[in-house]
Amino acid sequence: MQGYVKIAVAVVAGFVVGMFVNAPLRGATAQNANPLEGRLSHISFAVADVEETTGAFADVFGVEMSDSQDFRDIPWGPRFPGKLMNTRRIGLNINGVSFEFLQPLEGESPWREFIDRSGDGVHHIGFSVPDVAAARAYLESKGGVQAQAYSEAANYVDMTDGGLPITFEVTLLPQQQQ
Repeated sequence: MQGYVKIAVAVVAGFVVGMFVNAPLRGATAQNANPLEGRLSHISFAVADVEETTGAFADVFGVEMSDSQDFRDIPWGPRFPGKLMNTRRIGLNINGVSFEFLQPLEGESPWREFIDRSGDGVHHIGFSVPDVAAARAYLESKGGVQAQAYSEAANYVDMTDGGLPITFEVTLLPQQQQ
């Protein structure tokens, strides 16, 4: 039950974050454009049992749960060259906020590392941006470390060394994906 308390706290935090960033990010001026200017894409949880956790969320919020999807042989990127990871995913839309639940499957993965270190919880927050490479470089300039790059259109940047206890995923804005 203690794991569900952590997840419930994370959900509330997610809604608060969503209230502030669901609209386009603000604060950048034309002279000082911020490469993170875009929109909240999703809040992602790493969990040991994706069906159980997603089912609990769906029950609490009264939404339909979709079937899980397995994604296999995804390249890890620069932190682990040549390694591939496998995950099971279910997504939910709750009150206009997209939630993603990821369960590590066999082998190593950033989600398994997270669960081993912290238990079930918020793994990353996703933002859609016009330029993934520029957003990644900006986050790295703030102390972030690229943790994964499964495509040119999506990168994880761990911000722990930059003083933030979170990983951001930057992906292309939908209109940029072609």
